[in-house]
Amino acid sequence: MSADHASEVKRSGHRNEYDFASLIGGQVNLGSHIDKKDVIDAQHRSHSVKAGTWWQIFLYGRERLRTNTIFQGLGQIADIMIACIDAYPPDRAKYLADPLAAKERLQPHMRRLRSELINPRTFQAFLNKALFDGGNADYLSIFLGPASAPVDDKRFHIFHKDDVVSALAADVTLRNSKARRKGEMDDQKVTFLSKLHRKNIGEIEDRHDGAVHYREMKFRLNAQSVFDILTASIANTKQARAQATTYGRAARLFR
Repeated sequence: MSADHASEVKRSGHRNEYDFASLIGGQVNLGSHIDKKDVIDAQHRSHSVKAGTWWQIFLYGRERLRTNTIFQGLGQIADIMIACIDAYPPDRAKYLADPLAAKERLQPHMRRLRSELINPRTFQAFLNKALFDGGNADYLSIFLGPASAPVDDKRFHIFHKDDVVSALAADVTLRNSKARRKGEMDDQKVTFLSKLHRKNIGEIEDRHDGAVHYREMKFRLNAQSVFDILTASIANTKQARAQATTYGRAARLFR
């Protein structure tokens, strides 16, 4: 992603946050959003607001993983991710001079990461941390259209964090990536295979494709696929507002 594209994505995200806040009578959290609290509603409940085609759930460097207490409490996940990062030399020029060596060093760590995450309790805790910062956000509020749409045309879908974690954990099977074309290598990512869609809907990988985000761990999910999984598995839909629909445990949100 170019710097200009990344900047536009960020601006679009803020636009959706303000539009969502206005629709529910809430306020945009003007902090850094590292705790996933994008919007605070009138009852002081927090919403992580997601839009766009792909959601970047996190992009963490070595120091962030080393010092994040919640990640450090998830078994060996933080240490393994750090090992993935350390498979690449600090000097990107050295990586570019011999990329295959770094990718070979990465393979066993990506296999270990998948092995650690397939423990059901660990995986649910990981999803809770990644999507909701360990419970600091209460709801996932999704808009699937373009951020440029008029606010009157936007419809948000609101899910409780516990329903989201349970639905994704039940649907996803974790795999290691396999080479698909010449020059690629196996076991460079942990991929999220959806039972519903029968395809990968997300991945955890080590960013090394550019100087700005070199040696960072990225987790992303496909928006439409996640929405389909949530709506297929979570009942009790309620039209809470003209432009807001709640699902499952979130149905108690607006009364």
